[in-house]
Amino acid sequence: MSAGDRTRRAPRHAQTLAAFALASVFAATVAGAIIPDARRISGAVAEANRDAGRSAPVLLEVTLRIGDGPVVATGVLATHPTGLARLELSSPQGFVERHLLQGNARSASRDGQVIASPRHFLPPVFLLQATSGAALRAALTSFGIAADEVVLGRIEDYDCYVLGGRLPRQAEQEGRSIPSLWVDAETFEVVRVDGPDGARYRFGPPRDFDGIRVPSWIRIEGKDEPASRLDVVGVAPANAPAAAFDRDWLLAPSASEQP
Repeated sequence: MSAGDRTRRAPRHAQTLAAFALASVFAATVAGAIIPDARRISGAVAEANRDAGRSAPVLLEVTLRIGDGPVVATGVLATHPTGLARLELSSPQGFVERHLLQGNARSASRDGQVIASPRHFLPPVFLLQATSGAALRAALTSFGIAADEVVLGRIEDYDCYVLGGRLPRQAEQEGRSIPSLWVDAETFEVVRVDGPDGARYRFGPPRDFDGIRVPSWIRIEGKDEPASRLDVVGVAPANAPAAAFDRDWLLAPSASEQP
């Protein structure tokens, strides 16, 4: 991995916990016992969220690819720290697809018609926005993750704390998982989220957009779906109250459909 890919840095206020965390990873590897309390970890994750400037509602401009193919849609993802997110995708073929996430409840529409079995194009970015440990634990619970359980894990070059637990390695190699949040033990940035329905969201290295630091890309692996990827190309603060994330938005006409 290049130096550019390791852009995560521990926030100043988390340096002490980060040092303890790294020592704990080593000790746990040797002794199989020492892991920081889940509440301390969730508090450090919330501090990293605040330092990244993403603890308020934000808009992400994104492009969508399926597998290794070309861009198939462009869109705007609005995300709210209370556990809400919505995504509007515009296809070159002319249709508009909307996805809504409320906790772990997903729904979607295409050109105003409800999609019965929507794809997992909308990741739970709100888990990267919680402003306190208590808020993060509440968001994790709403997403089906056991917030008070923590084990160790590893993803590529990242030693991670896994809130929610994990299955044995053999089960993971078979593509099975349980709802969980994987956190880099050095920086407390979220690396991966495993959803309650088997979907997996892998968050790429952070990129700074005018003071708001977000993952540069998000890879999505839904059960029985080809992998997809959202690339983040722009970020801005959002004027998005919680009321903007309801099912009426799914069925409302898009700007291109309005007279």
